[in-house]
Amino acid sequence: MKRFLALLLVSVLVFAVVGCAGETEDGAEGTDETAPGAADDTTGPTVRVGSLLDAEGTILGSMVVQMLEANGIPTEDKTKLGTPEVVRAALLAGEIDATIDYTGSGQYYHEGEEGDAKWKNAEQAYAAITQLDKDVNDLEWLTPAPANNSEFIATTRAFAEANDLETMDDFAAYVNAGGQVTLIASQTWIDNPLGLVGFEATYGFSLGDDQLIGLSHGNTAEMLTALAQGTDDINFSLAYGTDGQLADLDLVILADTKDVPPVYEPTPVFRGEIITAYPEIPAILEPVFASLDQAKLQALNARVAFGGEDPKAVATSYLEENGFLE
Repeated sequence: MKRFLALLLVSVLVFAVVGCAGETEDGAEGTDETAPGAADDTTGPTVRVGSLLDAEGTILGSMVVQMLEANGIPTEDKTKLGTPEVVRAALLAGEIDATIDYTGSGQYYHEGEEGDAKWKNAEQAYAAITQLDKDVNDLEWLTPAPANNSEFIATTRAFAEANDLETMDDFAAYVNAGGQVTLIASQTWIDNPLGLVGFEATYGFSLGDDQLIGLSHGNTAEMLTALAQGTDDINFSLAYGTDGQLADLDLVILADTKDVPPVYEPTPVFRGEIITAYPEIPAILEPVFASLDQAKLQALNARVAFGGEDPKAVATSYLEENGFLE
């Protein structure tokens, strides 16, 4: 009987201990789940890195993920998250902690800034968005890549060399001398004061409707392919500065010496609390982005657009080949 009572007492005590183990001090049940962006007590927060859907956004976002991981900073890969509007909203809402954005886009993020001349200057645009987003949104814009992904007019290398075309000044002189022009572009860009309308007014030339092929979309891959093939006598096209097709199709952009459209330099952007938690991040990413000039980004984008390579693998190979990763 004594043995039975002793065993019963032990069972009660064990049950009581096990039952208490599932509760916190205030009586709530414990849980192993961790909130998004959080980490355990031995590390800082997990950095959720988002990006746009395109090849360039995914390549650059993947570089951020890989460089942070290589330096012991935990990350969550949320690249290829969505459109610019979706990614910006996620960053402001704290659903992601970092992304790649473009300096000239800053004019659309803050009231009263759209169309201001400073967004056409690389240094001024970077200084403006850095200060505005820090003051208003506690966001940190780090070192941008020296590659302008703005709108340009492109032509084939052979045509440019044959007609001494290097800049938009040369293009204006060519047009005004009666040179043959068939330009393909989105109708939106043709009608935009910061697009063709702005180029015409700034450089002093004018194109007639019979010299333009306006498309309802902005798919530069289609435009540049038509340019390279000379479809319908097309010899000029709208292009973005880091388009991968440029290098692959042996096309060149005409330098905008008077800064008509805004400057769009790709830049890593972080929530302020992440930089506070990991103050080493700017120094980790600065040499990587400083190395990415226009030609290099064109080549990386081409590996995805034409080579069919995975953007994350392209990011890895670039980081390894340039000594940023072992």
